Amino acid sequence: MPYRLSRSILFALFSVALLCPDTSVAAKKPVKKKAPPNLPDLKTPEDKMKFLEMIRGSFPVLRLGRGRTYRSIDLDEQLEKYVTRGTSTELSPVIDDETFIRRVFIDAIGHIPTKAQIHKFVEHPAEDKRALLIDELIESDEFARKQARYWRSVVFFDTNANKNTVNPQAFEDWLFKEFKAGTGWDRIVGEMVSATPTRKKGVKSQDNGWHQDYGPNNFVLANERKPELIASATARIYMGISIECAECHDHPFDDWKREQFHEMAAFFAPGNYYMTDQYDPTEKSKVEAKFLLGEKPPTYLKPDQRRVAGAAYLIYNPDNYWFARAYVNRTWNELIGDGFYSVDSLGQDKEVIHKLVANKLSASFRYAGFQPKWLYRIVLNSRAYQREIGTIEDDADLFTAVRPARLRAYEVADNVQQLIGENKNMWKAIDTTFAQNPSIPQRDLEGEVQQALLMMNNTTLISRLANSPLKKELVAVKNDDQLIKDAFLGVLARTPAEEEKGRYLRFVKESTNRNEAVDDLLWILVNSAEFVTKR
Repeated sequence: MPYRLSRSILFALFSVALLCPDTSVAAKKPVKKKAPPNLPDLKTPEDKMKFLEMIRGSFPVLRLGRGRTYRSIDLDEQLEKYVTRGTSTELSPVIDDETFIRRVFIDAIGHIPTKAQIHKFVEHPAEDKRALLIDELIESDEFARKQARYWRSVVFFDTNANKNTVNPQAFEDWLFKEFKAGTGWDRIVGEMVSATPTRKKGVKSQDNGWHQDYGPNNFVLANERKPELIASATARIYMGISIECAECHDHPFDDWKREQFHEMAAFFAPGNYYMTDQYDPTEKSKVEAKFLLGEKPPTYLKPDQRRVAGAAYLIYNPDNYWFARAYVNRTWNELIGDGFYSVDSLGQDKEVIHKLVANKLSASFRYAGFQPKWLYRIVLNSRAYQREIGTIEDDADLFTAVRPARLRAYEVADNVQQLIGENKNMWKAIDTTFAQNPSIPQRDLEGEVQQALLMMNNTTLISRLANSPLKKELVAVKNDDQLIKDAFLGVLARTPAEEEKGRYLRFVKESTNRNEAVDDLLWILVNSAEFVTKR
């Protein structure tokens, strides 16, 4: 391991002398083997986080970041310099206030604004009202809850763990508290990756037998406590690198070797780790822990100490820019509709679109102490985020517009609940039916027949919508123009275009039953493609 790395990362945990042995002694002269130092066991989460915090304090990037500034305008100027190079596609214009408030409400807190909120924002005279609204939303509980829901979905979407051994809600609630408090992404991931949940003696799994009620344990539990699954998920989620193919053989498309996969897995073993022979499953060989970038902890470390070392290599290695870039890329993909590269697919030889911009934004995220709220402020205030929606066919045109994106399941559920009132069964049905893998790029997500059928035919939804506060409000409106406008604002958070207004005016006027006409109007808007997409 390089001397610089040992000082900056494991300085607080392992002495430099242990990682950089003295080479001044002649090779022929026998060297007396030193006894391993008396290191703390690091079994409790508090002890692990204490040491990771000490390592964080020696992380040079955080020291270098003090006094540095990076603004949304810096992002725009750099991005536009490269986006407009080599393409005839023009940059899409910036959206109006009404479109902006709907978009930023969905992206920041997961649901559309009310009619009153739309009117207040549009009529507000302040020139910086968008920045003020962004600040307000980011500091809200709803922002923290949406972040928690997203990362819960990332960790649990493909898990095969026994449901009795995990507690996704406890995981989400813990994440909510961390995002609400403004905890850095490095600290959040550090606690998840270094966790070592143990079985309570004489306690059934469903009775918190694996301490699954302690939120951070659930990343490891979702991966069934298996070193191979934990290693694969750690690289995929927190570095954006797919290495699972290397578990059985060298990666067919990237440079990852089978030994590298198992060296990574060794960090998460409860004791010694053994790799099965590729050709003879009866043969096994002991493998020592070694991080993907080559860092090796001392072999005498105990399992809990080794996990802390692995977390440190992942997060506080100055050469591991992938940790910051993976979070930035996921966030960019969610907000812009396209990532700088496909989520979870940054192999060693993968191309990154506008690499200099991605690197600059990621480096600035590190300098800012890995603060999610900082990143959201930078992106949401940018012109890149506030551009009109546009269909993008060629990668050369990426970020000239914002790509149309489907809402996440919990966003659709929250929007429905905002219309019909709280209904846990309805919310769960929508959340389940609309669930899609959050690690699939936005451009590849498609609607499903079951989703359309649920929205069109669910009797609870139809009944609750017919008796909703918005329905009662609309029935009381005597002016047909105002009725149409209020319906659009209440369901889609926008005013109707003249063509739309004319079409629905004719429908209302020709109807013999105004009450039924309003029911039909609401049903049509709720079942429109726009209701479940970002615009």
